[in-house]
Amino acid sequence: MRPIGLLICTTCFGLTSAGHGMQVCRCEVYKPYPGVDCPSGYHLCIMCASSVAGGTGRYSWNVCEVCLKFNRKLGSTYGVSLPLGRHSIMNGLGIPMNATKRIQEEAAKDLLHFLDVAGSISDWGTLQARLLFESVPMWRKEPFILTSTWEAKFHLSKLKATSRSVQAFKDYLRVDDFEE
Repeated sequence: MRPIGLLICTTCFGLTSAGHGMQVCRCEVYKPYPGVDCPSGYHLCIMCASSVAGGTGRYSWNVCEVCLKFNRKLGSTYGVSLPLGRHSIMNGLGIPMNATKRIQEEAAKDLLHFLDVAGSISDWGTLQARLLFESVPMWRKEPFILTSTWEAKFHLSKLKATSRSVQAFKDYLRVDDFEE
């Protein structure tokens, strides 16, 4: 369950509790909390940026439910999906400790590639958040936007939300059709 009252920083588009909790955006100083894997683990969906995703655990998804469902459909229908889990294991990656050195080296390469792709998708999400923010001129001078206000502004019916997710995936992958 996410904390109530999170804000979106309009400088970095990260989420913050503005000093009233452990969530800090990239503009603030990170502080570890014993027993909490990811104290600042909430963020906007890294695909559509329209709602809050993540969590304080290492096994949280970096996307909203709609984008996660579409990613799974993409995988089952086309055999390709994006690595949208926070932990490499969620994306089918790991380094088997009892494997041969060659297998471990290949797994390490795969893990480094995952980190590059995950960083790219995260940057994409920040860009999408900026685009949504700039679509609301009255917010331009606001340093923070309540996540509840943001989600209400960009909420769509289930069908339209799915269409938005599909388009976000197409735009990220730079394809017009997933058959490509």
